[in-house]
Amino acid sequence: MPSIDDELAALRRRAYAPGGDIAADPAAMARLAELEGWAASGAAPNTRAVAAVPDAPASDGGGCDADQEPGDPFGPTDSDDSAEPFRHPRSRFRMPRPRRSTMVLLTAAALVVGCAITALVVVQRVQTDPLQVGATQIARLAADPGFPVPSSFARGVSGEVTAYEEFRGFRVASYPAFEQGEGASRCMTVWQPALLQQLGDGISYDGRYLLFACGAGVFPASATLLLGADAPETRNTDLPAGTALQFVYDAASDEVVVFEG
Repeated sequence: MPSIDDELAALRRRAYAPGGDIAADPAAMARLAELEGWAASGAAPNTRAVAAVPDAPASDGGGCDADQEPGDPFGPTDSDDSAEPFRHPRSRFRMPRPRRSTMVLLTAAALVVGCAITALVVVQRVQTDPLQVGATQIARLAADPGFPVPSSFARGVSGEVTAYEEFRGFRVASYPAFEQGEGASRCMTVWQPALLQQLGDGISYDGRYLLFACGAGVFPASATLLLGADAPETRNTDLPAGTALQFVYDAASDEVVVFEG
């Protein structure tokens, strides 16, 4: 009497080998399904006596690969307890679907990374109030090459003169310091173009705040003003009277930082 392992191997050959005849034997097909379930689950099969099952007709070798031994077209059977359960050669492999909790965690991680990168970019461009007096950075003014700077602002200096974007009616220009030398800082002028008139080689300014400032060593050029209620500049801006402004030249980015206090 053949063992369960031998019976399963013989039924598999009748089912899967070329020329297999198990399709015409319903009882053998049912027994094969029973034994396949046992092989996959490890549950004990029914130990009924069975007659020897004839092998499938010998094939001409077509469809066998070079690594297979003659008479064993499908490699090792379940007679080896260490072998993996048999799988049909036509079975399909499906990628496991990610769990919803995994997708939520991945999305949250992407948001955290995005926020961290944004924070690094923004924080590096925001200057803090060094004296903790309550000043707040409200603007960064980039260079504006198209705006003409009055020539009298930089008379007697050599080097590049740079104008910056308009801010609430104000303009800022930077230029090399009059005193050249190692570590020399740039200077700047703050004014309202609406209140300035060019008069030949000079200028006329009809306001109160025409501010000049130069840097010194590690200290950048900075200019501070307080908008008075009766100041002409207050009429040419939408900032309310009593607003304190500070313009600071940022040499690292060639920008002017504006603080409000």
